[in-house]
Amino acid sequence: MAFVSDDLFNDICMANDIVDYASSFMTVKKSGKNYMACCPFHNEKTPSFSIDRDKQLFHCFGCGASGNFVQLVMRLEGLDYKDAVRQLAERANITIPETGVRELNAVTEKKELILEMNKIAARFFYDSLIDPKIGMEARRYFTSRKLSKETIIKFGLGYAPNSVDALLNLLKSRGYKEKDIVDAGLAVMRNGKAIDKYRNRVIFPIINVRGKVIGFGGRVMGSNELADGTKIAKYLNSPQTLVYDKSSNVFALNIAKNSNEKSLILCEGYMDVISVHQAGITNCVATLGTALTEQQTKLLNRYCNEVLICYDMDEAGTKAALRAIDMISSAGGKSRVIRITGAKDPDEYISKYGVSGFRTAIEKAMPSTAFKLSLIRQKYDIADTDGKIQFVDEAAMCLATLNNPVEVEAYIKKTASETGISERAISAKYIEHKSKVKKPRPDRTKEEYKRREVNRLNSEKPKSERVGATVIDAERKLLSIISKSRRLCIRASELIEPEEFSNSIYTTLATRMYDCVKNGDTIDEAIILNEFSGNTDAENTAAAVFFNNEEYSDSDKTLYDLIYTIKLNKIEIKINSATDAGEIFDLIKQKNTLADERKKWQNIKSEGK
Repeated sequence: MAFVSDDLFNDICMANDIVDYASSFMTVKKSGKNYMACCPFHNEKTPSFSIDRDKQLFHCFGCGASGNFVQLVMRLEGLDYKDAVRQLAERANITIPETGVRELNAVTEKKELILEMNKIAARFFYDSLIDPKIGMEARRYFTSRKLSKETIIKFGLGYAPNSVDALLNLLKSRGYKEKDIVDAGLAVMRNGKAIDKYRNRVIFPIINVRGKVIGFGGRVMGSNELADGTKIAKYLNSPQTLVYDKSSNVFALNIAKNSNEKSLILCEGYMDVISVHQAGITNCVATLGTALTEQQTKLLNRYCNEVLICYDMDEAGTKAALRAIDMISSAGGKSRVIRITGAKDPDEYISKYGVSGFRTAIEKAMPSTAFKLSLIRQKYDIADTDGKIQFVDEAAMCLATLNNPVEVEAYIKKTASETGISERAISAKYIEHKSKVKKPRPDRTKEEYKRREVNRLNSEKPKSERVGATVIDAERKLLSIISKSRRLCIRASELIEPEEFSNSIYTTLATRMYDCVKNGDTIDEAIILNEFSGNTDAENTAAAVFFNNEEYSDSDKTLYDLIYTIKLNKIEIKINSATDAGEIFDLIKQKNTLADERKKWQNIKSEGK
């Protein structure tokens, strides 16, 4: 659909949270990797409605309703595609330009242009760092921070030479216009002349979750005070551009999201994150020079079950931690606080106490409520009656923000034990502060999806070409497998054509996934599902592909077996409908050849396996 570009669609969905949105219509609970609820589209007592927060998809295992975030909005609120996109955009305070397709294409092209220049710039900064002469001082700086060569490569760190136009001239030589270079935040105008924005600074590329370089952070080496006493900015960061918004992105999330940890450690600065990663703890991220924002919180919650806040424990760090706790909680997430004592930040802590010391600090991370109550406790002298009353009142106010009754009861008991005030009196204060919010649940007509799926997928075929449930199941599983593995997707594209799938929905899915890997792009399920917006049955069928949670001990063998099943079925359909003896003989030969090819496939040692 041409209403918005894929990039803008992604930005709108990433700025929202499908779990947060769904929670206003149904009671949603965490269940393993995903979230479960009673389906809003049919009556049920046992939850079968699954939400994948990471992929921003939903699927009901009871009635088969499936789709992406926008398609969920369309169904729950009776909106068409455009209005659903607009509603999510307004929810995230994103403006959709009132322009035609030509103007939208121009914006998309400009974004691609900036991403191209950022990629070139990142390579330029890295090459400058490893240059024996140009990057000598920068390498000394990184060495003084105890960063290894492997860490430098992992984060793509670099150095901006002490030149006013080195990067500018490089980009111009590649055909980029001066105005576009300035718009990308790689150059600035001074006295009517463009010059490099980053000069004589070590560089930290900022990479989004899709692996694109969207901006840079530049840090002075050593003191930020010049010989004449003039102070310059310690950190110099990319300005707002078409591809970079510091309030919506998180440093190192592109790496941390692959750590297989259930939590993310939130630090304050680039070097903190890099030091923690180098220590072998790879689930660490940082904000981009700002306090934690609502957009960043939703992004973090999408990739973890819990955020471990690891800020400096000075007054400013404590205030920032408290704000982060509230932001995470309001977005439906959980958090704990890592107490760093004896060092100013994680980088120094690891240097002083080692990796084992930091891991111990992680294990001892304080629950957010306990952290808040400990700070409240420090404010009052509970040996004094007035101090005790004030402490209990503020503690009850803090507990009123919680949604877990077990947690509330535990802290009421603890507070009663500390103060000598009865649990009943503290509970009364808690109830006084507590506000209750009821969430409506709409009724929807039940749809019998599963029973109708095979007939629906066969509806476009003549009777002689219709396939059974086994083949449709094999096609769905095959598409699911290749959606999760670039390597297997490439292998499948070599063995089975999109047109060999039994219906147009699966053919479209295969085509889009093949195109993604051939172009070096990531398979984005939500974007692909936009192909089917407006056709509920097609949305359900397509989205169900991405909710196959089966795991296979040998994914290559499974791939080959599924392809064999699909191809064999195609040949057998032709055999059953053929009347000419010669044609039947040829088809039987094809069947035998297919069996031989299957053996060859399974003997192939796939690369990377």
